[in-house]
Amino acid sequence: MIRAIGHRFKPLVRLTCLTALCYIETMKTVLIILFVMMTALTVSAANSEKNFGGVGIDGVAAPDGEITVRQLVAGGPANIAGIRVGDVITHIDGKPTRGSDFRQMVYKRLRGIAGTPVVLKVRRSGEEKELTFTLQRQQLMVNSPKENKR
Repeated sequence: MIRAIGHRFKPLVRLTCLTALCYIETMKTVLIILFVMMTALTVSAANSEKNFGGVGIDGVAAPDGEITVRQLVAGGPANIAGIRVGDVITHIDGKPTRGSDFRQMVYKRLRGIAGTPVVLKVRRSGEEKELTFTLQRQQLMVNSPKENKR
């Protein structure tokens, strides 16, 4: 009788092992999905009002993709570091701006989590060599046009 009962449970044991393997694989998948979601939240937090950081540059894209500094936020990291209106940003964190998408450069490379560094390489009229600036992104308080009229 014991032998007959043991015989009946062998397929069940196999099924249980298969179920356990499926469970483990499912948990791995869930962990991967959670990791991807957390990474996405970190990136989106970089552009949230609380954690948003920038360097204080208003730039215009040249046809080749390089960014010409049009305006600086007074007291912003770029202004304090010595970047000037008319400077041309040629590299952001070692990646050339030439041939890049302007929006991608601004939203994903210049902006980021406040307190994180960004390295800009700049070409300045009258200078032989490109200048390198290491800036710390910070929350910027820019007055709206309504506030400026007060």
